[in-house]
Amino acid sequence: MEQEKIKYSEVIALGFTEDVQSDKVYFNEYGFDYCIINKELTKKIYLDWAKETQLCKLVRIDSLKHCNIKAELPIRDLEHLKEIINFFSDDIKQEVNYTQYA
Repeated sequence: MEQEKIKYSEVIALGFTEDVQSDKVYFNEYGFDYCIINKELTKKIYLDWAKETQLCKLVRIDSLKHCNIKAELPIRDLEHLKEIINFFSDDIKQEVNYTQYA
């Protein structure tokens, strides 16, 4: 499955949060600060968006205490991202074209 890039402004509009970390090595490599950009869906499931690639994935961890990644699912595109958010949340109701999956 090939993933499509999702713009920063789109994930922020969908409720993702950005946590900027100080890392001089990372800054020297990329020219900007390291950021964790994600959206929690449940206590053990969250969406992660990578600034470097503009790709998103769904992540499941074992527990909040250990945070070991148990599974990852690549998000295909913006519509797939909205579909996942809608599945886990009543707060955001983005329009999804379900006919494309028929």
